[in-house]
Amino acid sequence: MRCTVFTCNGRDIPLEYKPSLRAKRLSLRLSSKDASLILTIPFQTTQTQINSFLQHCTPWVHRQLKRVEPKILIGHGETLTLHGTPFQCVVDPLRRKPALCEMTKTLFLSPRYGKEDLYAVFKKVAVEKLMSYILKAASHVGKKVEKVTIRDPKSRWGSCSAGKTISLSWRLILAPPEVAYYVCAHEVAHLIYMNHSKEFWRVVGELCPAYRTHCTWLKINGPSLMRI
Repeated sequence: MRCTVFTCNGRDIPLEYKPSLRAKRLSLRLSSKDASLILTIPFQTTQTQINSFLQHCTPWVHRQLKRVEPKILIGHGETLTLHGTPFQCVVDPLRRKPALCEMTKTLFLSPRYGKEDLYAVFKKVAVEKLMSYILKAASHVGKKVEKVTIRDPKSRWGSCSAGKTISLSWRLILAPPEVAYYVCAHEVAHLIYMNHSKEFWRVVGELCPAYRTHCTWLKINGPSLMRI
């Protein structure tokens, strides 16, 4: 994937070129997580066509950037809810990496922790909590999951491949447990139907009757989870 920058009103924005054999037209989207742009490019599109399209999108990009809020930083004294449980954030001067204490409901931070170190703590919680949801839903529909991966995608909460591999965003543990379960149920339903047909949503409804409510919650609150 080719990376470059897109300049809008004097601001350089990371731009990723995403070639696609399936796409029929150029499309541009702004990641709510890191305010980068992703350009989907159909096969045999010329650079002249790309430049013209990007120039046409400049007003749209400007409007979208105004809507992107700054990152939510995790610091001393703040409370972070993980899978429905509030944890108090405390800086420990002697600690080299962040750590979670379930007994005291404390998230210990090192004085200069790295983002990836903190994400590693969250991913560990995600593996524990989300894996049980996947196994529960898969057992209910009588299907086997070949593999489950926990990642940090820019725009998806989960996905399911034709090879029965399910990928989930660790950020689901920042959502209420019932919302996280809905996403897991959604991806497990794809083990039966690799589409969003009526039959697919029927299976989702069997696994998670209140899925519409949880889907709405994600649409409203999802962007703020991406900012952490």
